[in-house]
Amino acid sequence: MDAEKIQKDIDSLLTLMNDDMESLGATIKTVTFGFADGQEDRKAIDELFNWSEEHLFRVIKICNSRSLIQNVSNDYSRIHLTEEGQSRAISVKHGKNRSYELGASMQIATLNVNGPAQVGNGNTQNIHNVFNQLVKNIEDSSASDEDKAEAKSRLTSLLEHPLVTSIIGSVAGSIPGLF
Repeated sequence: MDAEKIQKDIDSLLTLMNDDMESLGATIKTVTFGFADGQEDRKAIDELFNWSEEHLFRVIKICNSRSLIQNVSNDYSRIHLTEEGQSRAISVKHGKNRSYELGASMQIATLNVNGPAQVGNGNTQNIHNVFNQLVKNIEDSSASDEDKAEAKSRLTSLLEHPLVTSIIGSVAGSIPGLF
């Protein structure tokens, strides 16, 4: 099957799950989807996409193997959207480039380290360090206490936005001096 169609169908499934979850005002930890024959989510998929059962289960298996969803049953009756799956759904919905997911810039190499090291792109530790430094620079600035408080308040608002949270995860809540 065409790889691009599979990616598109994965995006469609994840977006449907995320939209359904958001319409309920629920979270990934509180919603379970059912794609076994006769379940409501399966009926919605059948009506919207008209996929064969074989194709639906193939898409679900791929999503599960990539940790985009978590299948906690043998018959696809209890499936959870993961943070990664929700992040991808939001990215798709807002048109973000997802070429990184398709392995467009992947390199495999050997790395020998004889001391502290950090490797990665979009690495959580880097993000944490950047925001920690920003908060420190705000505190150390010669601005008034009122301006410092406003700057930190705006930074807090940014980090609490659901889209930002879905992209950088729980890093936002662990920055001292903000929360």
